[in-house]
Amino acid sequence: MYEMLTTLKQWQDRYFHFWDRLNVLRAGILGANDGIISVSGIVLGAVGADMSNTTLFISGISGMVAGACSMAGGEFVSVSAQKDVQLAKLNAQTTPNQRVTDFYQTRIHEIDLLNPLHAATMSFLSFLLGAVIPLLAISLSAPAWRLTNTLLAMAAALTINATVSAHNAEVPLAKVILRNILVGLVTALVTYVMGTLLGGNVG
Repeated sequence: MYEMLTTLKQWQDRYFHFWDRLNVLRAGILGANDGIISVSGIVLGAVGADMSNTTLFISGISGMVAGACSMAGGEFVSVSAQKDVQLAKLNAQTTPNQRVTDFYQTRIHEIDLLNPLHAATMSFLSFLLGAVIPLLAISLSAPAWRLTNTLLAMAAALTINATVSAHNAEVPLAKVILRNILVGLVTALVTYVMGTLLGGNVG
């Protein structure tokens, strides 16, 4: 057990340095939050349109997969751009003129470089994990309880994610939780109303 933990620590120190770990944590929190809110909005819109359980489930699954791929792709492109800037700064520091002007500036070291694949992978997995919660809540509920159970599951998931994101932060936890839930409720309200209106028009 000790050898396994030692190996894991060595692997983490080699591939996940401070700034990269921070970036992966950010991607994970945002991915989970987006998964919870996005898929909650999709399935609640389907509920508003009074769609069948099968259609609702397929909509949720499609939204979950598409959202996870979108988040991962966005993270990869975004972090790749950040890494390009870091590499340009790192290469510029090797020139004689830049070494003189950089004396009072923050320097970039190779260990500070971000890894786009780490952020993309974490974003993809965390989005799926967050999206599964409202999807299960709505799929396992009786028709009369789909709306209530999904809203409760969304609020609980957002509370947990807000608690994790606010860990060791100098921000009141209640404020972070309230902000998270408020965004989720607004999204749910908008999609549910749209689903109701569109479903009524189709009918």
